[in-house]
Amino acid sequence: MRRIFVEQIPGLTRRHSQRSERLRSSLTTIGLALAGRAGARIARVLGVSVSRSRVLRLVDALPDPSVAAPRVVGVDEYATRRGRHYGTVLVDIETRRFIDLLPDREASSLAAWLAERPGVEVICRYRAPFFAEGATAGAPQAIQVADRWHLWHNLSEAAERAVAQHRHCLRALVPAAPETGPEPVPEEEPSGSPWPTGHRFVDRTRARHAAVHALLEAGHSRRSVQRQLGMTSRTVKQLADAARPEELFTGEWQNQPSILDEDKTTPQRPLERGLHQRLEAMGGDRAARLQRQLPARPRRVPSPTKARPALHMTPRAHTGS
Repeated sequence: MRRIFVEQIPGLTRRHSQRSERLRSSLTTIGLALAGRAGARIARVLGVSVSRSRVLRLVDALPDPSVAAPRVVGVDEYATRRGRHYGTVLVDIETRRFIDLLPDREASSLAAWLAERPGVEVICRYRAPFFAEGATAGAPQAIQVADRWHLWHNLSEAAERAVAQHRHCLRALVPAAPETGPEPVPEEEPSGSPWPTGHRFVDRTRARHAAVHALLEAGHSRRSVQRQLGMTSRTVKQLADAARPEELFTGEWQNQPSILDEDKTTPQRPLERGLHQRLEAMGGDRAARLQRQLPARPRRVPSPTKARPALHMTPRAHTGS
């Protein structure tokens, strides 16, 4: 029986390896930069046929990088499911890199992790009681401070509470404004439009209509107007096709004349004057909306009539059952 013993040379050969160490390191570098699918495509361009799973296995086979003992540690919580499952994240504040993740946020887990690293000098933590207990038990020599975000957050909340409590003092320091009479409202020229002024929807539509037409008159295309004003192509088309903004207004307004106004001052009911027939003859969407505002038509009640005697006796009535 013959046996062959082969000595492995570190950095040159590997037991049961199908690739050279140089090709293996190249594929590992590609996997670290591009992960699996993109790394496999780049390797195929370089003339190496490899699957995305193989690239990921090469990355997983790498040893964990050696991390120096942290001196300043940041402690905060993370949620795998908000409101139910939380864990603890530990960050090296000096290098701004993640160090470890703990599966929970218990004080005992944090204390055990800090006890294995006695070189921690400063703990920048979230202001939670379980983090305070774990930091005190695991690293009693470390200084505990609050992180920057929570410092600014707590400062803003304290300032807001102080201002709310002393609001009456601030009002007393503000000089009273001199009383002036009401400013005269300039009379607007009659525009012949039945639509109201000062309404939010109406003023916004008029402003957008004016902005679109101003850009179009300046030589901009509709696509350019859409990009500058942040509107959709359909909205720009509606505003551009309308010569006047009144063409875009729909709905009923209080100061718009209605055919129901003449019935408001008369004691006669609208139903008795035949408004339903007038609206049906008018037709259109506006007539349908006005018709829905009217009360429903009264049902016809049959006039009481005398019971007619039966012309012949039925078998049931004859038997008296």
